[in-house]
Amino acid sequence: MATRVGGHIYSDPDVLSLIHSRRGLVDPRVEVIQKAKELNQRLRSLGPVENPRQRIEILASLVGVDARPMLSQSGKQNRAGLLFRNAGGRTHAFYDPTGSDGRINFTIAHEIAHTFFPNSVHGARFRTVQIDQSREANELERLCDLGASELLMPEEEFLQERSKQFCLNDVPRLAEAFGSSYEATLYRLATTYEGLALAGRVTYRFRKREERAILDSRQHRLFVTGGANSVQPRRKYRRQSLHHSPSCSSDELVRWNKSFDETSCVYRAKDETQIMRAIETLPNKARSLGHLECVRAPYQEPGSDPNFPDVLFLWRKKTLSVGS
Repeated sequence: MATRVGGHIYSDPDVLSLIHSRRGLVDPRVEVIQKAKELNQRLRSLGPVENPRQRIEILASLVGVDARPMLSQSGKQNRAGLLFRNAGGRTHAFYDPTGSDGRINFTIAHEIAHTFFPNSVHGARFRTVQIDQSREANELERLCDLGASELLMPEEEFLQERSKQFCLNDVPRLAEAFGSSYEATLYRLATTYEGLALAGRVTYRFRKREERAILDSRQHRLFVTGGANSVQPRRKYRRQSLHHSPSCSSDELVRWNKSFDETSCVYRAKDETQIMRAIETLPNKARSLGHLECVRAPYQEPGSDPNFPDVLFLWRKKTLSVGS
């Protein structure tokens, strides 16, 4: 039975097991972050650990998880991670060793977060390589990503390491310091920002209903021969994932599937080494002006449009200068 907590509705049985783990309803977002913070504090008590991989493996061991690579004869895996408890009761977190260090570290952290849910360690759960935070993404996986971000990039250390300059230029340095991917580090910038900020991924695609219609042969013929007055579906850059600062209101969120205006600088971000910048509004209800930075996403899904690759963006609200 679905349960509403903290403004979100949950139906995943593992998430519900956490919600009902104590008297009263437990907010799973608050609980996951708190458990990650407590685990980080246990690690701090052991002394400093400089190497990010060693650090995340020690965190895994603190919750009784043995992190190890998946074994495959075919090379590239079709899944990023798996949490499994064997017959002897030992918990293993398997990860795809062919990924980047940042993705492997995040995957291990993600599997650690699965242990925060009472039911998650009783069976096997595959984590597929997917665009995180998409509508199709499982609510449990989104919560585990939230915990993984806190584990891999603890808020206290992240704020100390982060420069006063809030921009994409700072992402590579922070990613190297915390052993995280470019994408995860960018999202962490937004979620730890003191003001109003949003970050996310946009994908050049049709709406989902348009995709379904095009795949249907009869509908496809209607699109092709519908006449001069028929409305032709068009690909646009649409919101895929989204992460935001705590002060972000519902009016300032960019809703799933919302498209960016074709004059936006996201359409000019085709090179991962070149950052496009502009003062723009986001496609939301607030329509506030802000500083928008865009760059081609380092990781591209197979089959993505080479002329319109996935783009990462970082937006912060423009503050009024004194006297304006």
